[in-house]
This record gives sequence, C-alpha cells and structure tokens, in this order.
Amino acid sequence: MGCDCDGCLMRTNVGDRRLREAGNLLLIGSCMMSRYPEVVEEFRQREGGPAVLDICLEEIHVNHAGFKIASIVRYSGIKRVTALTVDGSPHCVQLHYVIEDIRRHFTTDIETAHFVVERGKVYEVSPEAVKRSRHLSKIQQMMQSQ
Repeated sequence: MGCDCDGCLMRTNVGDRRLREAGNLLLIGSCMMSRYPEVVEEFRQREGGPAVLDICLEEIHVNHAGFKIASIVRYSGIKRVTALTVDGSPHCVQLHYVIEDIRRHFTTDIETAHFVVERGKVYEVSPEAVKRSRHLSKIQQMMQSQ
C-alpha cells in the first residue's frame, strides 16, 4: 500500500536525518492514510512538522515495533511521540500501549500524546486512559460504579 507519510516504521533507519531534524515523531496506523488522509495531513501541519511513520501491528509484532520505536527515540533525540490510529482496533491500540511503555520504562523525559479517529472524528486520549484500558478489571469496576 502506498503512503504519503515519510515512511514505514520498520523500513526507516533509527538515525534517519528526517527523524533527527524533526525531533518530533507522529506514528500512524497504516490504514490512516487510506481512510483519513486529511486527518493525517492536519496532524502533520499542527504538530510542528513531525516525522511521520506508519506501522501496521497486524503485520508486525508489537515487540518488534516497540524495540524500533525505542531505538528511534534514543538515537534520533526524539522529544515528543504522538500516536494516531483508528479507534476500536485491537491491533492499533497496541501502538498506544508501547509508546507509554517506552516512556515509562526507558525515556521518561519524552512527551507522549494519543489520538484516535472514530467515524471521522478525532479524540484525544490521555496517557492515563491508555494505561487504564490495559486493565479490564479496573474498567469493569468503573462501569459497575456508574
């Protein structure tokens, strides 16, 4: 599938000049370009010119992608990582999880941001919501208390 972004995460060198110069990384689910190209373009403009890489976690194991993202953050001096995916995908949600894991365990000084698209509408998701979504028992408790 063709993509108008800067490249495929798994095919981009961790020290690529575009990454180092941008200092800001926008990671998108691969299907975002075909489904919501206008949203991707909006983020490309509003996020201050980030390097934009796509990944499909249906094709690549999350551990491979996570190692690659962590390496990019360290080698290229990335200060901010933003995830933009479709909402409701059990594969795409992993991109949000891995970014928070990298921040928490390896590079606590980076900023992270999370956005999902549901029926053409963009929603910002807090890092806390990403964390909670990993714990079904906590979600169940929240639902029961309503």
